Amino acid sequence: MDALAVVPSTTSHKHEALLPTLDIFARLGWRDLDLNLNHIVERGLDVHAVAHALETNGQRVPIASGGWCDFFEEGAGADRTVASVERQVALARRFGAERLRLFFGRLPVERYSDRAAQTCARHLRQLADRHADLGFVIENHDGASSRPEVCRAILDAVGRPNVRLAFDPVNFEHRGVSSMDAVVALAPLVGHVHLKGYAAGEFCGFGEGEVDLIPALRHLVAGGYAGAFTVEYEGKGDRTVRLFESVQRARRALSALKVAT
Repeated sequence: MDALAVVPSTTSHKHEALLPTLDIFARLGWRDLDLNLNHIVERGLDVHAVAHALETNGQRVPIASGGWCDFFEEGAGADRTVASVERQVALARRFGAERLRLFFGRLPVERYSDRAAQTCARHLRQLADRHADLGFVIENHDGASSRPEVCRAILDAVGRPNVRLAFDPVNFEHRGVSSMDAVVALAPLVGHVHLKGYAAGEFCGFGEGEVDLIPALRHLVAGGYAGAFTVEYEGKGDRTVRLFESVQRARRALSALKVAT
């Protein structure tokens, strides 16, 4: 993908039928997508039908968004994560994705420890080594991964170029962490960025709400970030309309940042 490319995510339409969603996205001119694997992994949608729809629509999947995984777990839980992630890796490869979005895990922040960090880092390192040709971007979410210092400690310990952070500034804001503080702490580790908005404790469209993400994005771009941005919509209202508006705002904002740098 081009530097600072903006791609819409089918995560916004996780509760809608995927094949018509892909057709609508194509009609909107969206050819590069962040494809959420939920419809296949959780609901059994035929992978060949999805691949056929993408080919028919002339759509590419530079990034796939995976689902369940928990790299903090040990024993049988770790085995379940390996099995789940290996299936998601196979799907990402089937769709020609360059990278796969995953999560750190569900560990509550009060249970985080040096041992937990070492366990998570070890599992991510093993994943990276098994699939050295594929990029993995690990999203900050709830629990321990809602703390920038936790994300930083784990990814520093992983020490693999194909494991980076899927930086979601609004997920940090949702857990009381300033997006600016988070980007200052994590910018060198960012491999992908998620964009959405935040208002009154709920998610909304990018460019709406009470959190201005432009300063954080400016810091990231000025520091040399040249990766891609996924736009999600998880708020109320018509998700296609709101996602379309969010993508347009994101493209305008990033074009302005590109010119400024």
